[in-house]
Amino acid sequence: LLTLVVMGGGGWLLIAFVQDRDPVALVLGPMQWSAQLPIGIVAGLAIAAVAWWIIAQPAMAEVRARYAALVSELMPGRWLQVAVSLSAGIGEELLFRGALQHWLGIPLTAIVFVALHGYLDPRDKSLLRYGLFLTVAMCGIGWTAEQFGLLMAMASHAVIDMVLISKLVATDR
Repeated sequence: LLTLVVMGGGGWLLIAFVQDRDPVALVLGPMQWSAQLPIGIVAGLAIAAVAWWIIAQPAMAEVRARYAALVSELMPGRWLQVAVSLSAGIGEELLFRGALQHWLGIPLTAIVFVALHGYLDPRDKSLLRYGLFLTVAMCGIGWTAEQFGLLMAMASHAVIDMVLISKLVATDR
């Protein structure tokens, strides 16, 4: 709820009142919502598949176990996992791809986003490789948000989180 209200609401306010842009037009973009959603879902599934392949590597065992325990403790139930994934997909995308990307551009927004999630730690080479993949993926999501609409980015983000959270919880069990 905090992610959705604070980040999403903050992004919405920045877009509407500071940047003087129409948040609804930004979310809907030039592509029909009925096309954005399925494309975003497929893109999210593809990114999540590659991300999980990286996470499942033996070199990531310690990181995987650490995150699996954390996520499993914080989000044990499936409905909570879905709610958190949707809230992050909507809230974080409104703030990062909707508002901040307007000022920072795609690459810097992607770097800031992944760094704030803790995945660009130069002390942990395995985690850093994962973070670099996510940075490239977030550049792609940023580009789709600009070209087609923020709804596609929201759908991708939510699906990525749903897949990875559910796999981490299953791993911990």
